Amino acid sequence: MRTFEDVVAGRVPRHVLHEDEHHLAILAPSPVRPGHAIVMTKRPHAYLFDLTEDEHAALWSFARTLARHLKQALGCERVCVGVIGWQVRHVHVHLVPTDADGQFPPLPGVPADSKTLEELRARLALSR
Repeated sequence: MRTFEDVVAGRVPRHVLHEDEHHLAILAPSPVRPGHAIVMTKRPHAYLFDLTEDEHAALWSFARTLARHLKQALGCERVCVGVIGWQVRHVHVHLVPTDADGQFPPLPGVPADSKTLEELRARLALSR
């Protein structure tokens, strides 16, 4: 089983799109759409929100640079973003070029009733 550490180290085949000292962007080996890229930190971090503020900002700046390039180079309407953070314990961001709704997998969900949403809002809101 290959890991992102193997990808970063170049121990497995990869198609590098962009890199800097702290990040690597490759074409996804199983793309959702042509041009689907994966942006990862070079140093393994298990969870996106455990990054320092500077690391977090740098990751999104790197992803933004690549997303803008993908949009221009492919002529797509938008580049959608996906971050799940559960199965692969190495911080990474999916950038998927799209031209229409439905070209990026939707998040599954079930409509919630207003009472349930209000109870959650009361519990979770940062400002009380």
